[in-house]
Amino acid sequence: MKKYDTIVVGGGPGGCAAAFYNAKAGKRVLLIEKSKFPRDKVCGDGITGKALTLLHDMGLGDELTDIKEISSKGVVIVAPNEVSLNIPIHSYDDPLSAFSLDRIILDEVVFNHACKEVLSNGGEVLHDKVTGVIEKAGVVTGVKTNTGDYFSDVVVGAGGYNCPVSRYVLTNNNVPKQDRKHYSSAVREYWQGLEGNSGDFEIHFIKGVMPGYFWIFPISETRFNIGVGMLLSDMDDQKVKLKKMLDYIVNESYLKGRFANATPVPNTQKGWLLPLGSPRGSGLQPRKNFVNGCVLVGDAASLIDPFTGEGIGNALVSGKLTAEYDVIDDKSGEHYQNQLWGMIGGELSNSHRLQKMLKREWLINRFIKKAKKSPKLQSIITDMLHNKDSQDSFNSTWFLIKSLIF
Repeated sequence: MKKYDTIVVGGGPGGCAAAFYNAKAGKRVLLIEKSKFPRDKVCGDGITGKALTLLHDMGLGDELTDIKEISSKGVVIVAPNEVSLNIPIHSYDDPLSAFSLDRIILDEVVFNHACKEVLSNGGEVLHDKVTGVIEKAGVVTGVKTNTGDYFSDVVVGAGGYNCPVSRYVLTNNNVPKQDRKHYSSAVREYWQGLEGNSGDFEIHFIKGVMPGYFWIFPISETRFNIGVGMLLSDMDDQKVKLKKMLDYIVNESYLKGRFANATPVPNTQKGWLLPLGSPRGSGLQPRKNFVNGCVLVGDAASLIDPFTGEGIGNALVSGKLTAEYDVIDDKSGEHYQNQLWGMIGGELSNSHRLQKMLKREWLINRFIKKAKKSPKLQSIITDMLHNKDSQDSFNSTWFLIKSLIF
């Protein structure tokens, strides 16, 4: 019987952070990833300051600086009335300023780095599919894979929204796998030769697309990640299909001229689901993400920002935190969740408020009009999109209302 201190299921950023920091703490880790790298991960490809802070802490700062093709120069937010707000990034040369990078590149770099730490501390890396969870007397003691059974003191579920470990935890906690008020859907596609972008993150609130939004993120000077996202419950109400919505944006909206001479990269249009970190009433937030012997991180724990759709940063934060726990039981599991929510809960709650308030076209129009005249508000928006610390400015509901309306 193979026994480890920690088994991590999933080799994305959250799983790699869990594997890296558990190994660094002297634990024997088994990192299991079903796919071979490089592999595509559908995403907006934006890397925020929060994510970069953790990646630098893992020792990846220089490597990320070397492989990024373009530094983001600013953020452009376009209201439904087509009035735009252009906000430059405060520190263009700051290594912690957000930029975009293909997840097919980022994830391989992070995975290889985590593997080195795991192997150097006596652990192992396995490319295999987890088919189930092993339980004994109400405690998770390991996982089943196509090649055998593996055992550990703690199992970390980090396999995304469809993680087999997450499914087990949610079932045992009587939590629905997919709450449509707390899940978004998105469609992404890569394009070449899009006109009118000089390195900015673009977010467009378009009539006919609301309450969803459209993004353009530059990956290089000529290659762009574009996409559209919307809350599942809003999609139900609107009876919309995101692929048709993306086609409308490219061919019929005010943006069509920018796509006239551009070409889509073949076979890159893909959809995915985003489990959001919006609070769900009472109890542990955003939902109970542990059972005895097992804990969830990242997308598997529903930690994606409800407003920006960013998930890498919170995946890294939650993954790192697991290294502080040698056992997961009712007491330590609850402590883990309360500790994590204390770190990111205010940010996620604020983003949920913004998500709800900015469903109304007139509010976005007013907000952009006001922000164009307010350097303070512009600074807060920039910081919100690039790092977590400034989100404290959004902690007050009154501040939000005052900013949006008065």
